[in-house]
Amino acid sequence: MDGLTPDETLVNLAKSGNKAAFKQLYLRHQGRVYAICFRLSGSHDHADEICQDCFVRLWQKLEQFNGQSQFTTWLHKLSVHQAINSMKAKQRFWHRFLPDSSITDENEQEASRHYEYHRLDKLIMKLPERTRVVFVLSAIEGYQHQEIAEILNIAVGTSKTQYHRAKQMLQEMLS
Repeated sequence: MDGLTPDETLVNLAKSGNKAAFKQLYLRHQGRVYAICFRLSGSHDHADEICQDCFVRLWQKLEQFNGQSQFTTWLHKLSVHQAINSMKAKQRFWHRFLPDSSITDENEQEASRHYEYHRLDKLIMKLPERTRVVFVLSAIEGYQHQEIAEILNIAVGTSKTQYHRAKQMLQEMLS
C-alpha cells in the first residue's frame, strides 16, 4: 500500500482485519490527532496517552464509519470526544514545557514567528481548563458554539461566555 491509497479504501481494508491498512491510517493521521490532543490537554505526556486512546477507540469503532462524511472529519470528531472524555476522567492540572530555546535558524524572522507562535500557545495553556477547551475548540479547531455546547454538555451561552473570557484573558496577558 502506498501513501496515495484513499482513506476510505484503507478503512474498508482495516474493517476486514487488515492491520497494515490500519497502520497506514495511523501513520497518515497520527500527527493531526496528536495536535488536537496536545492543544486540548496542554501536556505532552497526556497528549501521547490520549492519542493512543484515540487510535484504540478508532480500531474499536471503525465498523461504525459509514462513509457519510469524510474519514478525516469523522476521525477528528472521535478524537475531540476521546480527548474531552479523557480530560474529564483525569481532572488534573496541566503544564507544558517551553519549546527548546536552542533554535539555530539562520532566518531571524522565521525564528521570531516560531517564538511568537509558541508564546501564544503557552499563554493559551495558562487559561483555566474550561475556558481553554472552549477557546481551542472554537478558535483553533473551528467548532461552532452549538457544537461545543453539545460536546461539553454546557449551554450555548456558556460556550460564548467562556470564549469571550478567553479572548479577554489572552489580550491582558499579551499587553
